[in-house]
Amino acid sequence: MGRNHARVYSELAEAELVGLADADHKVLMKAEQDFGVPGFADFRQMLEALQPQAVSVAVPTAMHEAVAQAVLESGANVLVEKPIAATLEQGTRLIDCAEKHRRLLMVGHIVRFNPAIQALKNKLQNGELGRIYQITARRVGPFPARIRDVGVVIDLATHDLDLIRYLTGLEPLQVYA
Repeated sequence: MGRNHARVYSELAEAELVGLADADHKVLMKAEQDFGVPGFADFRQMLEALQPQAVSVAVPTAMHEAVAQAVLESGANVLVEKPIAATLEQGTRLIDCAEKHRRLLMVGHIVRFNPAIQALKNKLQNGELGRIYQITARRVGPFPARIRDVGVVIDLATHDLDLIRYLTGLEPLQVYA
């Protein structure tokens, strides 16, 4: 996902991609070549050298807390891939860290920005679709090979839960998985 973030930033007129970090030397060399920005084997070196305003954290979920915390403490805002962290406690600590350092922390729940979801949200808010009594979400398809440190519920069901909360403006009362 880090490569996707870099691509999107490089295409946005409102953003300037200034650097990349990846522990995998081959991935880093390819990204440097493709995006024309300096690469760092250690993200901490990137933070120190470039002092970016914002950083995407796209590392295995088990590393989200440590990396995002270091980025927040460096003074940068953070877009962390979902889920926010491996545990509720880690996620809470990240939120507290962002508040302490007065930095923005956002989780990459990108599905809510899909134009179809935006249109659905608008119709729901305007009362065009009636009252919601129940929502069921079902994921079908192969298990993504990129998921190695958490299961499909933590990695993908977060999109479903986020959408339900976003569309209804409510907190769930019961969840079955």
